[in-house]
Amino acid sequence: MGRASAVITLTTDFGLLDPYAGQLKGALLTGCPDATIIDITHAIPAWDVVTAAVTIRTSYAFFPRSTVHLIVVDPGVGSQRAILAATGGGHFFVAPDNGILSLLVLDHKIETIHRVEHPDFFAAGVSPTFHGRDIMAPVAAALAQGTRLDHVGPPLAPADIKMAIVPATVAAAGCLQGQVLRIDHFGNVRTSIRAGGGRFDPTCFGFLEIGDQQIAQLVRTYNEAQSGTLFVLIDSSGYLEIAANQASAAQMIGCSVGDPITVHLVQK
Repeated sequence: MGRASAVITLTTDFGLLDPYAGQLKGALLTGCPDATIIDITHAIPAWDVVTAAVTIRTSYAFFPRSTVHLIVVDPGVGSQRAILAATGGGHFFVAPDNGILSLLVLDHKIETIHRVEHPDFFAAGVSPTFHGRDIMAPVAAALAQGTRLDHVGPPLAPADIKMAIVPATVAAAGCLQGQVLRIDHFGNVRTSIRAGGGRFDPTCFGFLEIGDQQIAQLVRTYNEAQSGTLFVLIDSSGYLEIAANQASAAQMIGCSVGDPITVHLVQK
Protein backbone atom coordinates (compact mmCIF):
# COMPACT_ATOMS: atom_id res chain seq x y z
CA MET A 1 0.00 0.00 0.00
CA GLY A 2 3.01 2.29 0.07
CA ARG A 3 4.05 4.55 2.90
CA ALA A 4 1.21 5.15 5.32
CA SER A 5 0.24 8.65 6.27
CA ALA A 6 0.78 9.61 9.89
CA VAL A 7 -2.90 9.70 10.84
CA ILE A 8 -3.86 7.44 13.76
CA THR A 9 -7.32 7.07 15.29
CA LEU A 10 -8.09 5.82 18.79
CA THR A 11 -11.11 3.88 19.97
CA THR A 12 -10.95 2.71 23.60
CA ASP A 13 -12.94 2.09 26.76
CA PHE A 14 -10.47 4.12 28.85
CA GLY A 15 -12.67 7.13 29.57
CA LEU A 16 -11.06 10.49 30.33
CA LEU A 17 -10.73 10.45 34.13
CA ASP A 18 -7.59 8.27 34.13
CA PRO A 19 -4.25 8.87 32.37
CA TYR A 20 -4.50 5.81 30.11
CA ALA A 21 -5.60 7.62 26.93
CA GLY A 22 -2.85 10.19 27.42
CA GLN A 23 -0.22 7.49 27.93
CA LEU A 24 -1.42 5.77 24.77
CA LYS A 25 -0.93 8.99 22.80
CA GLY A 26 2.53 9.43 24.32
CA ALA A 27 3.54 5.96 23.16
CA LEU A 28 2.23 6.72 19.66
CA LEU A 29 4.14 10.01 19.46
CA THR A 30 7.31 8.33 20.69
CA GLY A 31 7.14 5.94 17.75
CA CYS A 32 5.76 8.43 15.21
CA PRO A 33 6.47 12.03 16.28
CA ASP A 34 4.67 13.58 13.30
CA ALA A 35 1.45 11.63 13.86
CA THR A 36 -1.92 13.33 13.83
CA ILE A 37 -3.92 11.50 16.51
CA ILE A 38 -7.72 11.58 16.31
CA ASP A 39 -9.98 10.35 19.11
CA ILE A 40 -12.94 8.48 17.68
CA THR A 41 -14.06 7.76 21.25
CA HIS A 42 -12.73 6.75 24.66
CA ALA A 43 -16.27 6.11 25.93
CA ILE A 44 -16.84 2.54 24.78
CA PRO A 45 -18.52 0.83 27.77
CA ALA A 46 -15.92 -1.08 29.78
CA TRP A 47 -14.96 -4.40 28.14
CA ASP A 48 -17.73 -4.01 25.50
CA VAL A 49 -16.12 -5.64 22.46
CA VAL A 50 -19.36 -5.61 20.43
CA THR A 51 -19.77 -1.84 20.75
CA ALA A 52 -16.11 -1.38 19.80
CA ALA A 53 -16.66 -3.59 16.73
CA VAL A 54 -19.71 -1.58 15.67
CA THR A 55 -17.91 1.72 16.30
CA ILE A 56 -14.92 0.95 14.10
CA ARG A 57 -17.15 -0.62 11.44
CA THR A 58 -19.16 2.59 11.14
CA SER A 59 -16.30 5.09 11.58
CA TYR A 60 -13.13 4.09 9.75
CA ALA A 61 -14.30 4.99 6.23
CA PHE A 62 -14.59 8.69 7.13
CA PHE A 63 -10.80 8.93 7.42
CA PRO A 64 -8.25 9.19 4.60
CA ARG A 65 -6.64 6.12 3.11
CA SER A 66 -3.58 4.81 4.99
CA THR A 67 -5.02 5.90 8.34
CA VAL A 68 -4.04 3.55 11.18
CA HIS A 69 -6.95 2.68 13.46
CA LEU A 70 -5.92 1.56 16.96
CA ILE A 71 -8.76 -0.06 18.90
CA VAL A 72 -8.05 -0.97 22.53
CA VAL A 73 -10.94 -2.67 24.31
CA ASP A 74 -9.08 -5.57 25.83
CA PRO A 75 -10.69 -7.55 28.66
CA GLY A 76 -8.22 -10.39 27.95
CA VAL A 77 -5.09 -8.26 28.36
CA GLY A 78 -2.14 -10.33 29.63
CA SER A 79 -3.68 -13.61 28.48
CA GLN A 80 -2.71 -15.72 25.47
CA ARG A 81 -5.11 -13.86 23.16
CA ALA A 82 -3.39 -12.61 20.04
CA ILE A 83 -2.81 -9.04 18.91
CA LEU A 84 -3.76 -8.37 15.29
CA ALA A 85 -2.65 -5.95 12.59
CA ALA A 86 -4.76 -5.88 9.44
CA THR A 87 -5.42 -3.97 6.25
CA GLY A 88 -8.58 -3.33 4.31
CA GLY A 89 -9.89 -0.65 1.97
CA GLY A 90 -6.57 1.19 2.17
CA HIS A 91 -6.67 1.38 5.98
CA PHE A 92 -4.71 -0.29 8.78
CA PHE A 93 -6.27 -1.76 11.94
CA VAL A 94 -4.52 -2.78 15.18
CA ALA A 95 -6.54 -4.52 17.89
CA PRO A 96 -6.64 -7.49 20.25
CA ASP A 97 -8.03 -10.70 18.77
CA ASN A 98 -11.31 -10.69 20.69
CA GLY A 99 -13.94 -9.91 18.07
CA ILE A 100 -13.23 -6.23 17.43
CA LEU A 101 -12.39 -6.84 13.76
CA SER A 102 -15.01 -9.52 13.16
CA LEU A 103 -17.71 -7.22 11.76
CA LEU A 104 -15.24 -5.84 9.21
CA VAL A 105 -14.44 -9.42 8.26
CA LEU A 106 -18.15 -10.22 7.89
CA ASP A 107 -18.49 -7.15 5.65
CA HIS A 108 -15.56 -8.43 3.54
CA LYS A 109 -13.63 -5.23 4.28
CA ILE A 110 -10.50 -6.91 5.69
CA GLU A 111 -7.99 -8.08 3.10
CA THR A 112 -4.93 -9.16 5.10
CA ILE A 113 -4.45 -10.03 8.78
CA HIS A 114 -1.18 -10.65 10.66
CA ARG A 115 -0.59 -11.80 14.20
CA VAL A 116 1.83 -9.52 16.06
CA GLU A 117 4.80 -11.68 17.07
CA HIS A 118 7.95 -9.82 16.03
CA PRO A 119 10.32 -9.45 19.02
CA ASP A 120 10.69 -5.71 18.31
CA PHE A 121 7.28 -5.28 19.93
CA PHE A 122 7.90 -7.48 22.97
CA ALA A 123 10.92 -5.83 24.53
CA ALA A 124 11.71 -5.90 28.24
CA GLY A 125 9.45 -3.65 30.25
CA VAL A 126 6.19 -4.53 28.50
CA SER A 127 3.44 -4.38 31.12
CA PRO A 128 1.19 -7.46 31.23
CA THR A 129 -1.75 -5.19 32.07
CA PHE A 130 -1.32 -2.48 29.39
CA HIS A 131 -0.61 -4.08 26.02
CA GLY A 132 -2.41 -1.17 24.36
CA ARG A 133 0.34 1.25 25.41
CA ASP A 134 3.33 -1.11 25.31
CA ILE A 135 2.62 -3.32 22.27
CA MET A 136 -0.31 -2.10 20.17
CA ALA A 137 0.68 1.57 20.16
CA PRO A 138 4.25 0.81 18.96
CA VAL A 139 2.79 -1.42 16.23
CA ALA A 140 0.39 1.33 15.15
CA ALA A 141 3.19 3.90 15.18
CA ALA A 142 5.42 1.64 13.10
CA LEU A 143 2.68 1.17 10.50
CA ALA A 144 2.10 4.93 10.41
CA GLN A 145 5.82 5.34 9.75
CA GLY A 146 5.59 3.00 6.76
CA THR A 147 6.63 -0.37 8.24
CA ARG A 148 5.39 -3.26 6.12
CA LEU A 149 2.57 -5.28 7.64
CA ASP A 150 4.39 -8.56 7.20
CA HIS A 151 7.13 -7.26 9.51
CA VAL A 152 4.87 -7.55 12.57
CA GLY A 153 4.35 -11.31 12.34
CA PRO A 154 2.84 -14.20 10.37
CA PRO A 155 -0.38 -13.97 8.34
CA LEU A 156 -3.70 -15.32 9.59
CA ALA A 157 -6.78 -16.38 7.68
CA PRO A 158 -9.96 -14.43 8.52
CA ALA A 159 -11.52 -17.70 9.66
CA ASP A 160 -8.85 -17.99 12.36
CA ILE A 161 -9.70 -14.81 14.30
CA LYS A 162 -12.26 -14.41 17.06
CA MET A 163 -15.75 -13.28 16.06
CA ALA A 164 -18.02 -10.94 18.02
CA ILE A 165 -21.32 -12.51 19.06
CA VAL A 166 -23.78 -10.45 17.05
CA PRO A 167 -26.70 -12.57 15.81
CA ALA A 168 -27.44 -12.03 12.16
CA THR A 169 -30.78 -10.63 11.13
CA VAL A 170 -33.16 -13.50 10.38
CA ALA A 171 -36.13 -13.25 8.04
CA ALA A 172 -39.02 -15.44 9.18
CA ALA A 173 -42.81 -15.39 8.94
CA GLY A 174 -43.00 -11.89 7.53
CA CYS A 175 -40.62 -10.32 10.03
CA LEU A 176 -36.99 -9.48 10.67
CA GLN A 177 -35.40 -10.48 13.97
CA GLY A 178 -32.42 -8.73 15.47
CA GLN A 179 -31.08 -7.29 18.71
CA VAL A 180 -30.06 -4.06 20.41
CA LEU A 181 -26.44 -3.37 19.46
CA ARG A 182 -25.78 -0.05 21.18
CA ILE A 183 -27.38 2.69 23.23
CA ASP A 184 -25.81 6.12 22.77
CA HIS A 185 -25.71 8.94 25.34
CA PHE A 186 -28.92 10.44 23.91
CA GLY A 187 -30.70 7.15 24.67
CA ASN A 188 -31.05 6.27 20.99
CA VAL A 189 -31.19 2.50 20.49
CA ARG A 190 -29.25 1.11 17.54
CA THR A 191 -30.39 -2.32 16.36
CA SER A 192 -28.55 -4.97 14.34
CA ILE A 193 -30.90 -4.52 11.37
CA ARG A 194 -29.50 -2.48 8.49
CA ALA A 195 -31.35 -0.83 5.62
CA GLY A 196 -30.62 -1.58 1.98
CA GLY A 197 -28.71 -4.44 0.40
CA GLY A 198 -31.66 -6.77 0.78
CA ARG A 199 -31.72 -6.35 4.57
CA PHE A 200 -34.58 -3.97 5.31
CA ASP A 201 -36.91 -2.11 2.97
CA PRO A 202 -38.54 0.86 4.76
CA THR A 203 -41.52 0.72 2.40
CA CYS A 204 -42.43 -2.66 3.93
CA PHE A 205 -42.30 -1.49 7.55
CA GLY A 206 -45.30 -2.42 9.67
CA PHE A 207 -44.16 -1.98 13.27
CA LEU A 208 -41.22 -2.75 15.53
CA GLU A 209 -41.63 -4.82 18.67
CA ILE A 210 -39.26 -4.60 21.64
CA GLY A 211 -40.22 -5.85 25.08
CA ASP A 212 -43.85 -4.87 25.62
CA GLN A 213 -43.60 -1.92 23.21
CA GLN A 214 -44.92 -1.82 19.64
CA ILE A 215 -43.63 1.15 17.66
CA ALA A 216 -45.38 1.85 14.37
CA GLN A 217 -44.04 5.33 13.59
CA LEU A 218 -41.25 5.35 10.98
CA VAL A 219 -39.75 8.79 10.25
CA ARG A 220 -36.85 10.21 8.26
CA THR A 221 -35.57 12.76 10.83
CA TYR A 222 -35.92 13.22 14.58
CA ASN A 223 -38.03 16.37 14.43
CA GLU A 224 -40.73 14.71 12.33
CA ALA A 225 -42.09 13.12 15.53
CA GLN A 226 -43.73 14.82 18.48
CA SER A 227 -41.54 15.46 21.51
CA GLY A 228 -41.34 12.51 23.87
CA THR A 229 -42.81 9.95 21.43
CA LEU A 230 -41.09 6.76 20.32
CA PHE A 231 -40.33 6.21 16.66
CA VAL A 232 -38.06 4.29 14.28
CA LEU A 233 -35.65 5.73 11.70
CA ILE A 234 -32.55 4.81 9.71
CA ASP A 235 -29.52 6.28 11.47
CA SER A 236 -26.50 7.92 9.87
CA SER A 237 -24.71 4.56 9.52
CA GLY A 238 -27.65 2.78 7.91
CA TYR A 239 -28.92 0.93 10.98
CA LEU A 240 -32.52 0.76 12.13
CA GLU A 241 -32.72 2.92 15.26
CA ILE A 242 -35.35 3.39 17.95
CA ALA A 243 -35.42 6.96 19.22
CA ALA A 244 -37.59 9.58 20.91
CA ASN A 245 -37.64 13.27 20.05
CA GLN A 246 -35.78 15.08 22.87
CA ALA A 247 -36.07 12.08 25.19
CA SER A 248 -34.25 8.83 25.94
CA ALA A 249 -35.86 5.96 24.07
CA ALA A 250 -33.79 3.46 26.07
CA GLN A 251 -35.21 4.76 29.36
CA MET A 252 -38.76 4.87 28.00
CA ILE A 253 -38.50 1.26 26.84
CA GLY A 254 -36.27 -0.05 29.62
CA CYS A 255 -34.06 -1.95 27.19
CA SER A 256 -30.41 -3.07 27.29
CA VAL A 257 -27.75 -4.10 24.80
CA GLY A 258 -28.54 -7.62 23.58
CA ASP A 259 -32.32 -7.38 23.96
CA PRO A 260 -34.20 -8.94 21.02
CA ILE A 261 -36.26 -6.91 18.58
CA THR A 262 -38.70 -7.93 15.84
CA VAL A 263 -39.69 -5.85 12.82
CA HIS A 264 -43.03 -6.88 11.38
CA LEU A 265 -43.31 -6.35 7.64
CA VAL A 266 -46.24 -5.68 5.38
CA GLN A 267 -46.70 -6.61 1.72
CA LYS A 268 -46.16 -3.87 -0.84
